[in-house]
Amino acid sequence: MTLRAVILNDTSSRYHHGCSRVMRLLVAGLERHGLTITARSPARHDWAGDDGLLSAMRAADVIVVNGEGTLHHGRPAGARLLAVAQHAARADTPLALVNALWQDNPEDWSKPLARFDLIAARDSVSAEDMAHATRAEVRWLPDLSLSAPAEITPGPRRGVIIGDSVKPGPRRVLGRAARRYRDARLVPTKTLSSRLWRFAPTRAALAAAWFGGLGLPPLDMPGDEAAYLDRIARADLHLTGRFHAVCLSMLTETPFLALGSNASKIERLLADAGLGQARLLGAEALAHPPEAAPFSTGELDAIRSFRERAQRQAEALFADIAALARREP
Repeated sequence: MTLRAVILNDTSSRYHHGCSRVMRLLVAGLERHGLTITARSPARHDWAGDDGLLSAMRAADVIVVNGEGTLHHGRPAGARLLAVAQHAARADTPLALVNALWQDNPEDWSKPLARFDLIAARDSVSAEDMAHATRAEVRWLPDLSLSAPAEITPGPRRGVIIGDSVKPGPRRVLGRAARRYRDARLVPTKTLSSRLWRFAPTRAALAAAWFGGLGLPPLDMPGDEAAYLDRIARADLHLTGRFHAVCLSMLTETPFLALGSNASKIERLLADAGLGQARLLGAEALAHPPEAAPFSTGELDAIRSFRERAQRQAEALFADIAALARREP
C-alpha cells in the first residue's frame, strides 16, 4: 500500500542553505517511514489556486505543513498556510504542522490551528503558546536542521566567517564588524545560483550593496548545503544574524555570536539549548568584535545533548506522521 503525503510551504526553493537542509531531512524522514511525497507546494505559492496540488491533496493520506519561520506577527503568508485546515480539498485528511515558530499572532488563528491533528513546534515557547491557543497537546523538538549529523570532513579551523541577516540594519552592523578582522570572509546563509556571481567584481558589488559600503572582506557564496556546512566547520568563529546559521554552527560545534533576527527565534533557540543569552549580542557589542569566543565545556555538553534530542524526537515525529497517514490510533 502506497501512503501519499503532500507538503505545503516547501522552503527549499529560496536559495537558503538552512531551509534546504530542513526540507531535505523532512522529506527523507517521511520517506524512511513509508510515505511517498506526491506533491510539494513552494513557499509563498498560491496552493489554493493550484488545481494539480489540490488534486494531490484530495488523494493524500496526510498533509504536512512546514511551519518554518512563517507563523509569526500575523503575517498573510501564515494565514494562507493555516487556511488549509478548513479547505475543501483537505476534507478529513489528517493534517500535521511541523517545525513551527509561533509568535504574536491574532486570536482568530486559533480556530484553524485547532483543526490540525498533530502540531510540532520548534521551540518551547511556541509550543506553550499554541497549546494555550488550541487547548490541545503540542510537542516541541529542536529545528529539523539539527535532526541529523553534519556530514563533513574534519579539518583545521581558521579565521572568521561573517554571515548575514534578514534585516538590512543588522547586515550593515555585520559588514562593519567584518572590516575589523584581518582574516575574515563574508559567507551569507542565502546564495544566488546565477553564473554571474562567480566573478569577483560582481561579488564585490553585491557585498557592497548587501552589507553596506566598500572595503569588505571577500564574499563567498557556497553553492549548496554541504559546501556551506564545510565553510562553517572550518571557521574559528561565526558572526551571524540568521537562525539557521546558529543551528548549523551548533551542528558543527563552531563558536558563534549572533544578532537578533526578525522574531525571537534565536533567543528561543539559545534558551532551549541551555546556552543562555550570552552569545546573543546587540549592535554596539560588535563595534570592537572579538577574535575568538570558544565554547566552554558546559556549552559543548549542552549543544551535544540538544542535538541528540533533535535526532531522537525527529524520528519519533516522522513515525507519528506515518501513523496518522495509516490512521492508526
